[in-house]
Amino acid sequence: MSAEELSKLSLGDTMVTTRAGAARLRTHLPQTPQGSSTSSPISPTPSLIESTNGHVYDISAFDEDMRRRAKIGLIKDDNNIRMRFCGETDDGKKFFFHVDDDITIKVEEEKVPKCSCGIVQDEKACKHIFWILGHLSSVLSKDQTIQLAEDGSSVKNTHPAKLLQMSSLRDFADHFHWVVEDEDLPDTDELIDEVANMMSCFEPTGLLPAEFKSEDTRELSDLSRKFQEIRTVIAEHAIRYPAFFMQLREKCSPTFQMEVFFEKINKRIDGAFNALDEYIERGGPTNHRTESLDVESCAARLKSLVDKIEEYRDESLVSDAGERRDDTEIEKLAAVAYVRILEEVTGRNYDAYADSPWSMPMPPSDPRRNNLFVCLIGPASEENGFFVVDKLQDMAPHVVRHHGVDLGDIENRLRNTPLTPPAYLGALRMLIQEKRKRAASQSDGSSVKRTMQ
Repeated sequence: MSAEELSKLSLGDTMVTTRAGAARLRTHLPQTPQGSSTSSPISPTPSLIESTNGHVYDISAFDEDMRRRAKIGLIKDDNNIRMRFCGETDDGKKFFFHVDDDITIKVEEEKVPKCSCGIVQDEKACKHIFWILGHLSSVLSKDQTIQLAEDGSSVKNTHPAKLLQMSSLRDFADHFHWVVEDEDLPDTDELIDEVANMMSCFEPTGLLPAEFKSEDTRELSDLSRKFQEIRTVIAEHAIRYPAFFMQLREKCSPTFQMEVFFEKINKRIDGAFNALDEYIERGGPTNHRTESLDVESCAARLKSLVDKIEEYRDESLVSDAGERRDDTEIEKLAAVAYVRILEEVTGRNYDAYADSPWSMPMPPSDPRRNNLFVCLIGPASEENGFFVVDKLQDMAPHVVRHHGVDLGDIENRLRNTPLTPPAYLGALRMLIQEKRKRAASQSDGSSVKRTMQ
């Protein structure tokens, strides 16, 4: 070969120039049957495909583009299609499915399913319609291959609307965790508020729901602020995917939220009294990590906790119309917390600093500053209210009656000290007697009703 001929030689675009390319070429070379000099073309998508739920679909009637769309919609888990919510008309003849990217698939009796994605212009099924068909065909037997219509509009000559009517949209929704439009979903603001309540259960520093939702973040730790940011992301996701919100609500039920709230409240009650004991033992702020509170600060903390319980009761029990519903579980837990506080306060009717081991320059001599009992119960009057007792007065008789023994002990303490305001003692006695009478009356009434049935 001459030098001129050699210079005219070149590597073609398809010629392999690396070992990796050679390996890929070997992998994709068509296999020539023995005894045959020609190779058969291989379709990238086979005519039979099996879904992840075990159904086999015959897509032999489709062209290559439709086969590709069918494969994406029917068997791929990473097809980026997610249901937002679905619904049907009152007559049960039209169904719609709202999925990601504001896309809606409409299924109507005796009509070709329509999708708003606009990708397919020839009235043949897009990947979203195949995705719906894949879910609806879950009611069919896996023993036989499922034949799809040439345009992808039906399954085994059965219109998708008929598949929905074979069971019901609600059954499909329950099975696949879809949200049906007529379900009682809150509006956007209420949903955001509910998500915040749920997230507050897991807030790492123990914030209560109202504190977690507060726009004033000046006193929050960096960890709490970061958790608020996460709350925002989750709320946005819940707005976009109602099914996700329904799952959150199922896992973090109102009962669970209530239990977490009162668990936090009871920890704070213990913390307030422990902080007072710490102050009595060691004095003001020290190098110890344990919190310390003087009598007045402890009293303010306890008043705040009583108010927080009341706010939670109002938020949980009072409707937007101002009507109060009965929720025995909330009232029981609230009553336990109230009585615990009252028991502890009435048991601390003394000068807290009298025997303190540390020297205070000028210990307060005023009982309103050194006696927790006087600090909280001393100002009691019709005008100022009756600490804790007025909260118990709003509760159902059977809830208060459950604490009859404890309240009786508290009454004895109050009766045996001259520091008890007569109005406060009278209010407590009236509470005990009135709740006892009403509970007995209700018991007699229910007994009569049971006899008459």
